[in-house]
Amino acid sequence: MYVRAMLSSTLLLALPLALAAGSASTATPVPARVVEEARNILDQMVSTDTSHGHETDALGPVVERLRAVGVNPQVLESAPGRGNLVARLRGDGTKKPLLLLAHVDVVPVEGQPWTVPAFKSTEKDGWIYGRGINDDKGQAAIFTAVFLELAREKAKLHRDVILALTSGEETGGHAGAEWLVKNHPELVDAELAFNEGGMSRLSADGDKVEYVGLGVAEKTFQSFFLTAKGPGGHSSMPSPKSDIVPHLAKALIKVGELRFPAHVLPTAREHLELLARAARPEVNAVMKKLFAGKPLTPAEDDTLAADAPRNSLLRTTCVTTMLQGSPQDNVLPTSAVATVNCRVMPDETPAGTRDRLAAAVGDPSVTVELAGDFGSAPETPRDDAFDAIYRQVASHHFPGAPVIHPFAAGASDSRFLRMKGIRAYGVLSSPATEEEGLTGHTAHGPDERRQVKWFAPNVAFLRELTRVVAM
Repeated sequence: MYVRAMLSSTLLLALPLALAAGSASTATPVPARVVEEARNILDQMVSTDTSHGHETDALGPVVERLRAVGVNPQVLESAPGRGNLVARLRGDGTKKPLLLLAHVDVVPVEGQPWTVPAFKSTEKDGWIYGRGINDDKGQAAIFTAVFLELAREKAKLHRDVILALTSGEETGGHAGAEWLVKNHPELVDAELAFNEGGMSRLSADGDKVEYVGLGVAEKTFQSFFLTAKGPGGHSSMPSPKSDIVPHLAKALIKVGELRFPAHVLPTAREHLELLARAARPEVNAVMKKLFAGKPLTPAEDDTLAADAPRNSLLRTTCVTTMLQGSPQDNVLPTSAVATVNCRVMPDETPAGTRDRLAAAVGDPSVTVELAGDFGSAPETPRDDAFDAIYRQVASHHFPGAPVIHPFAAGASDSRFLRMKGIRAYGVLSSPATEEEGLTGHTAHGPDERRQVKWFAPNVAFLRELTRVVAM
């Protein structure tokens, strides 16, 4: 079922004449109704707090919209409240299906200093604010609006178009995409899929798209448990054996000081060279040494490590994110545990990363164990025919912006599709400036937001891409 052939050059025949001619002036304008509907769906999705489950509640309004245009979606729950919506428009079968995938869960907001309500779409000063605006309810809303338009017009499709809005991506995808692939593979079986991970960049002033991303590879997400154990007891009578937290604390300092070797992954070179040109001169010089295969001095490695966006694409990184100890302040813990989250380069392994962590800790009283298997997958193989389509659509909507294949420091649900031979791509969604990403406004941070003026162009781009590939 999951054996896939390479997309053939005949896919180029799907290009409309205007696209084949490369004329930006002939681009089909996106209907206002599609943009308005995408925005309304986004507002509805953001208003449901899905940071701790309850995705089924967020999918209810989408179900109503789909039924209104004659589509009967399925909402499959992997657990109570953990809904996954799947809907399908039938094509003539001459091509294999296209999957539009987006998750509707979001990360928590507790403890974050929001200046607007997190679970309400708020527009002010040219921005749309709300948890999930970018990650990933914005893309879910756009895919849904594009799907609804195709359903209304009863579009003549050469391939089935599948819409899948899933649960639990932010906690590993086990309640959503992974669950669907394992339990209902026939519902999401496709030749290619569009998902988050396009990572497109705006100029520093936010007025121009500098490049359009087509994501084909990402790091592996893998957490580890570092554990120190002792006999416990009363906090008034500690002993060297019972006071175990200092052992863990020393281990975590060593983890914080550990740096994995910086190196250039061939898949990422194109992306890195572009990022190097926009980097500070001293960072640019360091990256040029890496491109030339030369080792870095300690000072140069420090310079690279201080540039988070570029450093994250050049080495495996590990950081402590969670701590657990005693349940009460007058009780010595019998177990002190830290969670260390690593993002592993594709040419390295979780097991090898564990070994490096254990060697750095160097304390037999602190164990280092894998915290489950998050799953990893190879990159999506390059395909010249699909690349040509993507570049043509991009040139239509963002003239002069090159298309690159970004390498993602984060992980997405695409890995579950790639494991099964589905050609999963990260496509443009919510272009942002580098500064917005650094301040955390694009995803996971307080005051998550996107510029209003780029919402309609984002809709237009994904609409055109979907129609060209499916029709």
